[in-house]
Amino acid sequence: MSVSDPLIKDIKGCVQQFLTITSTDGKITDNNFYFVLFGRALDRIFNRGLLAHQNTLYFTKIIDPYAWMVSVVKSKSEIVTFNYKNCVDNVRNCGNAIDNVARFRLLVKYCLVKKCLHVPVEFLVRSQKTYLFYISGSIIGDEILSEIFLSVLYQISKIDFNFDLTNSSFLDCSWYVPDLVQIELVPCKNLGLSVSFSGERAVIVSVASNSVASENGNIKMGDVLDKLNGVHINSSSKGRLNNLLRSRKTKPINLTVAKVYNPQIKEFYVPIKTLLRDLNIDCDKVIRQYAESDDHNTHRNNRYGYDVNYLGFVNVGSSGSVRQVERALKSVLWSKESKSTFEAFGMTVNRLDKKVNFEIGEIGVKIRDVQSNEVILDHSYMQISSCGGLPTFRRHFGYCGSNENCDVSSQFYCYIFGASKGEEADIILQSIGQGFRRTHYAV
Repeated sequence: MSVSDPLIKDIKGCVQQFLTITSTDGKITDNNFYFVLFGRALDRIFNRGLLAHQNTLYFTKIIDPYAWMVSVVKSKSEIVTFNYKNCVDNVRNCGNAIDNVARFRLLVKYCLVKKCLHVPVEFLVRSQKTYLFYISGSIIGDEILSEIFLSVLYQISKIDFNFDLTNSSFLDCSWYVPDLVQIELVPCKNLGLSVSFSGERAVIVSVASNSVASENGNIKMGDVLDKLNGVHINSSSKGRLNNLLRSRKTKPINLTVAKVYNPQIKEFYVPIKTLLRDLNIDCDKVIRQYAESDDHNTHRNNRYGYDVNYLGFVNVGSSGSVRQVERALKSVLWSKESKSTFEAFGMTVNRLDKKVNFEIGEIGVKIRDVQSNEVILDHSYMQISSCGGLPTFRRHFGYCGSNENCDVSSQFYCYIFGASKGEEADIILQSIGQGFRRTHYAV
């Protein structure tokens, strides 16, 4: 008579699918359908027959799969490898996993990547200590079924998994993980976000128009603010968000956002959708944001910013001061040199004559070729050190910029433009100046 269990058959079937995927150079990622099935089967195997309540002399001790898997590292057995101990340490140090269900699932993923998921089960079986945690009618507690299960885990240790181990904030809810977006914003007094907490999660309930947070369109109402400047956001962060924002001062602000909706496949991430219902946020309104964003982007492509002439750029060296802008303007406007590249005032000048669109945003400027709509220059205000013009040439203006933030850059270029009217040039320079003040960058 054969000895088996439906759950073992389930994970064997998933392993066969894994082998098929990897044999064709495919990757097994977090949201792979068969991995999610595999994870759900593991949940049931590790929890079936678990002696969750253990009485001690003075109190009842609660045991869960994560708890006993961590306790294994205290053993001096050679079975417990360095790789496994390292996986346990990584999960212990992870602040994103909010309970032991999430920590168990994250530990499983770490062990699959490091090829050591068999270690804790092998230790219990070989040391004959399964009775400490499981009844005999369970898979891990049964002498024969535990060996069959262990053989499957040995087979899994030969398979490569490609997981994002930083995406663990929702493992307490599901083996499926949300899409994460990591965003770097320039320093500012106010991001323009309003959040409301549902349990441990900070749900974004509004994004102010024309704010720093709204600039790139990646943050939407209904998304979850997962991290701010590297700090995981949970209920203990209430009242501290502004302090976390100010802690970076003049440094870029880093956000990690978990997306509630994927417009490409038109699907909600269910655990976050549940949070929206708790906060009475209309899911239809969340979807409409994406249609409105597309319409806005179409409108911006049709007309946005100022049509100017891009006259050229000048290598101004290690200094990006306003004085360098004035020198660069003179080198381009006063010179009668016919060559496209020449020397003037001790600087290398590259003369151009291209019609462009000068876009001024909340976090920087973009220069687009009018004909192709291609972005040919893109500088955040942190990368722009100065801007200015000449009284005798009111229509013309320029700014000094770098490919790095100005406080660390040693190489600047001055970009020279000509507007249709002097008033237009003044507006552009004033707008860049406002961008400096908004982002706390001292010019």
